[in-house]
Amino acid sequence: MKRKGNTVLITGGSSGIGLALAAIFLSEGNEVIICGRTKIKLDDAKQTFPELHTIVADVSTVDGRESLKTAIITRFPKLNVLVNNAGIYSMTDMMDPQYIKVLEMELNVNLIAPIALTQQLMPVLEMQSEATIINVTTGYVFIPSAQASAYSASKVAFRALTQSFRFTARKTNIRVIEVVPPAVDTSMNKGKSVSVIDVDLFAKKVFEQVITGKEEILIGLSKVAKLLSRIAPRYSFYKLNNDEAKQRV
Repeated sequence: MKRKGNTVLITGGSSGIGLALAAIFLSEGNEVIICGRTKIKLDDAKQTFPELHTIVADVSTVDGRESLKTAIITRFPKLNVLVNNAGIYSMTDMMDPQYIKVLEMELNVNLIAPIALTQQLMPVLEMQSEATIINVTTGYVFIPSAQASAYSASKVAFRALTQSFRFTARKTNIRVIEVVPPAVDTSMNKGKSVSVIDVDLFAKKVFEQVITGKEEILIGLSKVAKLLSRIAPRYSFYKLNNDEAKQRV
């Protein structure tokens, strides 16, 4: 992907990883659109970064995706980078009678929504000389979390579909990239006794690897998680989940 001159759409871009990625893309000379469910948060982001374009859209709904598609086709027909970052995370217990509702919600937001949005924006992306789709997963794709099992499952599936789509698109103008974050210093990890990476540093590392052509971007402890999942899967699973269980006590 070229360093500058791109038109970039980032879902869930009003805070956290999404906003940090928006900032680094802007600083490198790209046009950036962020979308989110809450206008107040989008307005706050635009106040910090006036160059941002903002669109209120809930990509977890059919209507939200359709309105976003219409806005992109109408206002940003040169869109060539899609960052599927929007997601939700819940601490869950499979013994809870409400668990299936949580699972359905996380599968919808974390898996179905980004795949559906990608399909809807494909006609725009295919019109460009080159296009890039960046899917944000999690280190839990290597070592799943028992306390966030629905989230882990949704992201494992998202990783599988990302790999499949990359293969399918291998002879087209579209590159498909997976970003696998470690624990990042965002609201999702507030109050946890885990080592976190600064969100702006994380975004900078991601950007540099995207433009050099990496298809799978592992930052920090995500590299360790992938290695451990191969050489010591049982140990790494129990170590992670025992540590997380202790944090909840």
